[in-house]
Amino acid sequence: MNENKKAYLFLFFILLIDFFLLLWVGKNLSISFYEAQSFFNPRDFAGYYAKLSVSLFGRSDIGLRIGFLLLHLCNGVLMFLLAKTFLKRPSDAVFCALLFLLLPGVNAGAILISNSGIVIFFSLLLCLWHQKTQKFPYWLLLIMAFVDKSFSLVFLALIFYGIAHKNTFLVFASLVCFAVNMYLFDLGIGGHPESHFVDMIGHLLLIFSPLVFLYFLYMIYRFANSKAKPLMWYIVVVALSFIFIFSLRQRVDIESFAALLIVGIPLMVNLYYSGLRVRLPKFKGRYKIPFKITLAILLCMTGLLIFSKPLFVVLSNEENHFAYRHYIAQELAKELKEQKIKAVRTEARMQERLLFYGIQKGGRKLSQIPKKDSIKIPIIYYDKEVTTFYVQ
Repeated sequence: MNENKKAYLFLFFILLIDFFLLLWVGKNLSISFYEAQSFFNPRDFAGYYAKLSVSLFGRSDIGLRIGFLLLHLCNGVLMFLLAKTFLKRPSDAVFCALLFLLLPGVNAGAILISNSGIVIFFSLLLCLWHQKTQKFPYWLLLIMAFVDKSFSLVFLALIFYGIAHKNTFLVFASLVCFAVNMYLFDLGIGGHPESHFVDMIGHLLLIFSPLVFLYFLYMIYRFANSKAKPLMWYIVVVALSFIFIFSLRQRVDIESFAALLIVGIPLMVNLYYSGLRVRLPKFKGRYKIPFKITLAILLCMTGLLIFSKPLFVVLSNEENHFAYRHYIAQELAKELKEQKIKAVRTEARMQERLLFYGIQKGGRKLSQIPKKDSIKIPIIYYDKEVTTFYVQ
């Protein structure tokens, strides 16, 4: 079997394992308040896509999330194909896809109602098209102008790329698409100045993991000094600059804009392997140590996401769980139905979540405060009572 076939076979198995693991996680998650709002009152791609997913796969947690998971698998394939055009060996492209699939932020976006998946999809498709043909798909740019506000930064990157390569038509087309995107979407620039820089750094460290993010910054610096800068580098620099600058005065939609940074993964992998392969064998071991530590951290963070539900067993206070807002509602709705209760009155956030599972607003009151003659509804995970509700 040649190297290309081996690479595709490894990619298939990696995607298959990733699919079933994330499907298991998505099955156990409950819809959050913000996801419920996006589903019932869609205002962006994610909301409409969630409705489409439910209409195709049924109104359940799997039906809600499987559309985003399938998009995530497409992105994994696109990342492999993009890396294959940029890196020397097919095995390098497999590692690039694996790194993409292990990133905490990517995994979270694969099972939650989020625009990040579609932002990654179009960004990777654009870079892949240009990498293979050295031409720009202007029809794709026009579509992107109508999809999401994050693509305004892609158009800015294309303007800078066009100026650097003296491509007047690209600059003009990108300006038009940028104007259309600005007209359709609001970047939310304004309001009272308030720094969120530290919070933003924390978000980026969680999305990438600490060591990967530090190496990501190093990659930007190294490619800045190279003569031939690929389109991926321009997109990454513009997106990161926007996030850094505007987080000094306001909260930035990190989830959407940080998705653009994902196109820089092949650049990181290229930089790592270029540095590794020029070293003599006896010096390679020291160079591999940071890589092994980084991979171990990524696996641990991925494991925390996959086994997030069992974590409730070891926590004394369930609200300390990092994903608490994505649990409880599914099991609560099931218990209410078993008690033949089809409508309750409760606080607004839980009310919106229960509506997705068919529990209407009205009837008896639901709370976590016990009262005389109330019906006790315990929520139990792995034989541990995580929390308790009461129907009065």
